[in-house]
Amino acid sequence: MKITTQFSDNCSNCNDIIREKSIAYRGQHGDLFCINCNDNGITRKKVIQKKVIISKKENTIAPISFEDSNDHSKRYEKKSNSKNSDDWFESAQRVKEQENESKNNYSPIKNKPQRKISIPKRNNDIPTSILSTSKSKLIVKNTLKHKFTEVDTYKIKDKIKNQKFDTENDLRNTLSAYNISNSQNTRELTIQKSLELTIQILDHQIMCAKKVKNELNGRVILADEVGLGKTIEAGILLKEYFTTGLIKNALILTPPSLRIQWQEELKSKFDLDFIANKDDSRFKGFDKHNMQIVSLASASQEKNAELLKNTEWDIVIVDEAHRLKNSKTNAHIFVKELNKKFIFLLSATPIQNSILELYNMIEIVKPGFLGTWGDFSSKYTMDKKARVINPDLRLELQNLLQQVIVRTTRSEVRKYLKFTERIPKTHVMKPSDEESLLYDEATDFVRDLWTIEKGKKNLMLPLMTMQRQISSSTQATKAALNKKISQFPESITKINKILKLCNDIQQDTKIKELKKIIDKNKTSKYLIFTEFRDTQDYIVNSLEQYDLSVMKFNGSMSTKERDIAVRDFKKDTNILVSTEAGGEGQNFQFCSNVINYDLPWNPMKIEQRVGRVHRIGQKDDVHIHNLAISGSIDEHILKLLFDKINLFKMTIGDLELLFEEEGLKNISRDVFDSYMSSNSSKEVKNRFSALGEKWKGEKKKINETIMEFDEEVFAHFNLSSLEE
Repeated sequence: MKITTQFSDNCSNCNDIIREKSIAYRGQHGDLFCINCNDNGITRKKVIQKKVIISKKENTIAPISFEDSNDHSKRYEKKSNSKNSDDWFESAQRVKEQENESKNNYSPIKNKPQRKISIPKRNNDIPTSILSTSKSKLIVKNTLKHKFTEVDTYKIKDKIKNQKFDTENDLRNTLSAYNISNSQNTRELTIQKSLELTIQILDHQIMCAKKVKNELNGRVILADEVGLGKTIEAGILLKEYFTTGLIKNALILTPPSLRIQWQEELKSKFDLDFIANKDDSRFKGFDKHNMQIVSLASASQEKNAELLKNTEWDIVIVDEAHRLKNSKTNAHIFVKELNKKFIFLLSATPIQNSILELYNMIEIVKPGFLGTWGDFSSKYTMDKKARVINPDLRLELQNLLQQVIVRTTRSEVRKYLKFTERIPKTHVMKPSDEESLLYDEATDFVRDLWTIEKGKKNLMLPLMTMQRQISSSTQATKAALNKKISQFPESITKINKILKLCNDIQQDTKIKELKKIIDKNKTSKYLIFTEFRDTQDYIVNSLEQYDLSVMKFNGSMSTKERDIAVRDFKKDTNILVSTEAGGEGQNFQFCSNVINYDLPWNPMKIEQRVGRVHRIGQKDDVHIHNLAISGSIDEHILKLLFDKINLFKMTIGDLELLFEEEGLKNISRDVFDSYMSSNSSKEVKNRFSALGEKWKGEKKKINETIMEFDEEVFAHFNLSSLEE
């Protein structure tokens, strides 16, 4: 900036005196340079002023005087008492206030045509022209164009619209600041182009990632509706942060059942190699790894929590974060106390009973952002339970939530994203006489042991496993009985009798039904699930006898073997038989048929099976075939899942909500005890009916509260990252 001095001063470089009215140059920090010491290689804006007073002794900086084009004889001069050039804006504001109190109440902002600003009222694209006459020598040739977005964190837009600036230079600086701020909203992600070459990324996922990084400073509740890919959004941001050096470590907290899925997706889609704590052979300790996936329950245990809290985490991600809704729980306190720079909370249902739950989650993301709960609830809610939003302040509350929540709905993305259906079908088969006798005898053996050992918790799990094997297949039943011979030598006679019944069965009825299902469409792909390796071998051997090409997939296979199995299933083979452990973390969107050859007693595990196939990227409706022998425990479980809670229409998030409640946590044990304690088929039906009514009641209560809050809060709020 070229200036003329009225009083002598010294050059900051050579210390020579700069005489009155001589030419000098001022750096961006207020330093003075004589004409000989000025470095022309440094870009400086040149604005010629009529008078400038610069005196270090008087602690004044750059007071400005210029001519009014309407009255050239009139001079306008301001002085500043700032001791630091960085305080220029505040100084200018104080000077302006003093001038407004002067007798003539002269306002250069309103009267100066050289700073005329054209602001359209309806359009967000605002062309701003700074005009000037040649006499005032303040000429800006270019016209700047600014797109004002809804978010204006630093109130720059407000300053421009209300003309809160004092000089042409001040205005330009304000506009530059707005350009920098506004560019954050539309700036491309560093990894976007490379990611789009390797995986399918949807528009709303990219827009969400941009908003979180550029506007929300990496602290957010990702509340997209179920099935829209919150995990992918978190993965995009993780990859972006690691690539750009914003983070060097990360902690992901998930439900136990989702650890492997997170690990597999981050590795396969984003090439991020996380340690999944105790499920990973590489795990050495909670304080030994920079990239960890840990179950929230395990992480919040006192010993583990202390190790994790002693680490300064660059980012913490919590999946199914509605578990943090209660601020008094160990999980909430643990996550809040973690040392973290960025944090993502993922939940499709951040509100279930009261807006207090959402408040508690926001307190983790941005502590103090909403003020105290008392002040917040009295202002924005209408009832003591905080279930009704104050309609007069809905827009104000939306503006607050927009700064901490991103929520995309299915209705917003239907234009480019197809949602497929789940079509369940139950196959209840009448067993052969030999199968019926085997099932009854084997079940009575388990019931006898249960009656003796039911007070011993450590013996219940083996008995539950044996009963599931009996329902699975003849081969699994034989394997279970052979193990019991050494454990219960006094029962060897009865065990051998049951083993003889196993040998009398040539082929299971379920295998015949499985063959019928496949024969209806031999060109389609089928993912068959079983819990037991013996049943898996039996299915594979039986189908191969029908000259069908079958691949096996289980946890004992090496990574290379499993990769080959998935690759062959995708390309050449139409049938894959997988165990529970083998299917964790795998995605099979290219297949549209799931066959549950046997049933886990925990509905969450059934949902995880279906979730391997029914997810983003699935182009067809998913057919779910559930096999059960009439009169078996599996038949009663299927009736529970279908008639009472309609399991196959629920999402994993819904199930998490339903079965995390007190009294519904020990699902498998409740099912087993109900079955074992029944002495007749009628008693079994009654006990399972009561259990189903309990589940149904809990589901209804949860659905009602969630729907109510969706209507009250989210349905009326625009919290999406998508632009109109």
